[in-house]
Parts: sequence; C-alpha cells; structure tokens
Amino acid sequence: MVEIFIVSYEVFLLLAAIAVLTAPRLYAQEERMFRQKFTNLSFTAQKLDLESSYVNDKINSKYGAAITTGRTYYVHKAPLLGMVRFAIDAAFLDLNYAHYSAETSVPHYYDSYEYGTVEDVKFHQAEIGVQVGPSVTVNPISKLNVQAYFRFSPTYAALYDDFAGEIYGTYASFFVCGGAVSFGGIGLGVESRWGTPKYGALGFDDFKAGDDKFKTTATRVFLTLRF
Repeated sequence: MVEIFIVSYEVFLLLAAIAVLTAPRLYAQEERMFRQKFTNLSFTAQKLDLESSYVNDKINSKYGAAITTGRTYYVHKAPLLGMVRFAIDAAFLDLNYAHYSAETSVPHYYDSYEYGTVEDVKFHQAEIGVQVGPSVTVNPISKLNVQAYFRFSPTYAALYDDFAGEIYGTYASFFVCGGAVSFGGIGLGVESRWGTPKYGALGFDDFKAGDDKFKTTATRVFLTLRF
C-alpha cells in the first residue's frame, strides 16, 4: 500500500514537472495561433457622392490604395471552446488615397456669372486616421484564423480639386467593417469603409464652408501580414 502511494506520488510529481516545463511552450504556440500585430495593404475601390444645394453627383474612383497597421489586444488568454478569442483592435495608422477622373456635372464659376458643366474633372482624395473597435477571431484548425471586426475611425480628410487648384481639409468620422482569413502570418481580407466629410466650398466664393457633403464609401480588398 505504501509502495503504491510512493509510486503514485512520484508519477504526480513527474506529471507536474512536465506541465510546468511545457506550459510556456504551449502558451507560446497559442500566441502564435492568435497573432497580434497586423499590417494590411489594400486596393481601394471608392465612390464619392457629392451632396450640396448646387450639385448632386456620384463619381467612382479610377484607382486607390491604403495601408493600415496596428495591433490586436485579446481580452482573455484562454480561447473559448478552444478556438474563439474576443479582442479590441487598435490601428495606429490608416492611410487611404483615391484618384477620381470622370465626366461629371460639377459646375464652375465664370466671369459671366453663369455655371457651366465641366466634362473632365479630377479629384485627389486622401485620409489619415486611426481605428479602434471590437473583433472576434476563430482558430478552427492548425494555423488557420478567421477574423471579423467593426471599428470607429476618427480621420483627417483632404480633397484636391485639380480644376480649381485648391486643396480642402476637414475632420471626418469614418467606420470600418470587415473580415479576413489568414494562415500563419499571411492572409486575405475585405472591408467596407464609409464616412461623410464636409469640405466646404470647391473654390466658389458664394459657397459657405460646411454646405457641401461628400459621402465617401469604399470597398478595400487587402493582403494582411500578421506578426
């Protein structure tokens, strides 16, 4: 009886020692499954919806690009059901650019005090901001991760009107909703981004700043790198 107790005690100590030695490695492996740092390189398809008392028109971008970099802060260490973790995402940089060139009915002011239609108008739209919001990551097998998120993005937005030769800037509240699928440190994702900057006048003395709304919506397809 005593021998059985001694053997059981020795086995218990052995298992405890194995657990202590392997726990850091298992935790490190778990952390590798749920990587924290991310950088997204995006192709942007953006639409500009002009809303004012003078003109209402929609212009699609010719091309666009974005880079987003940040970190995922998991709110609990142990995955729920062995594979689900909730987190807060914080993007420290969200830089977006879109170029527009299209025939549109945006009016320009002439000396004759008449408004005419410009056939070819070019806009350059750029925003720089940050993002913060909740996310959920599912690790069903191996290094495969599926993530979904919703973020608020306070942004400084700028618009350059090539015809008027003027640049305009303003604060804007953007929102981002999307998801990504990654394997290890690389993956693909898609997200929707929207906001309504109020740039003010496009070079017209008669316009008052804040009268014009430029509703901006975008779909961004991105390559994500996770570290």
